[in-house]
Amino acid sequence: MLHHPTRSETRAAFTLVELLVVIGIIALLISVLLPALGKARQAGNLVDCQARLQQMGQAMNNYVSSNKGLLPWGVIDRPAGWNADKETTWWWFFTLSEYMNKNLVSPDGYVHNLSPTFRDRDTIDPPDNGGTFVDENNVLHQFFWVNHYTSNPRVLYNAHDQDNAPTIFSGGSQPAIQPSQRTQRKIGSVRRPSNVFVLWDGPQVQNQGYNVYGSAASMDGWAMDSATAFCFEVPNPNIVYDRASPPGQFASAGRTDGRALQRKYNRDIRNMFTNDGPDGWTTHMRFRHMNNTTLAALCLDGHVETRKVGEFKIKDYYTNYK
Repeated sequence: MLHHPTRSETRAAFTLVELLVVIGIIALLISVLLPALGKARQAGNLVDCQARLQQMGQAMNNYVSSNKGLLPWGVIDRPAGWNADKETTWWWFFTLSEYMNKNLVSPDGYVHNLSPTFRDRDTIDPPDNGGTFVDENNVLHQFFWVNHYTSNPRVLYNAHDQDNAPTIFSGGSQPAIQPSQRTQRKIGSVRRPSNVFVLWDGPQVQNQGYNVYGSAASMDGWAMDSATAFCFEVPNPNIVYDRASPPGQFASAGRTDGRALQRKYNRDIRNMFTNDGPDGWTTHMRFRHMNNTTLAALCLDGHVETRKVGEFKIKDYYTNYK
């Protein structure tokens, strides 16, 4: 007797049309969900960055409490006589990392154990063994650390060594601060600590293995109108504090195109010592979060704010703004 298949038996497999419909539905769902998932991931990375900045703020607060109200140096050269192939330049992130983890400097004299707090998720992640770079004087440097953040030189002063005495410098042709003024800044001297940015996202520099140049000195250089303007904030009547700040070498007191220039030069750079395009190594704003639109910054009082590209203003970092 012939067996006649039941209705359920005849429907055991998909037809080609049904399979194509299912595939189409899945593809449609993926196309709808992927952007949302990507946006959620970017938002998560931004939150992670904000948490890292808050950890840096806590470490800075611990340093200030332990050092009679003094803020760390942004960068300072060690006294003459140090071995030239060791850590002769001491950065703010070395100091803060000492408050985050032990054994920062290895027996060979290099910083091998910088806290991973300084590694941001939205950056190119270099190898742990760092690398080497040649500076403008053709001197080879080696490093074993990774940092993705930059500092405000009006808050964390930058110094170099002259006759074993740290001297504040403003960069370029600006005169050095006088010997009587060679000191770290006191936190109580900064006006508007709840508004002034002290640390923020900086551009990665390829010739440093995609580390970030640790100081934003050159972004700020245009605003110095005397030997004391850098540290002690001699007012400059030409500065419009509520104006978008132009990046790097473009920065001058009278410019009004800061918003456009922030967008145009929101990028990483190849070389911190040569003019890598019009902006050179002096662009120190990087809106790397939320698909290259958002910058995260730590205020001196420890809270974190964000700025959209084009909205980073002079008053965010210029500390004599009332």
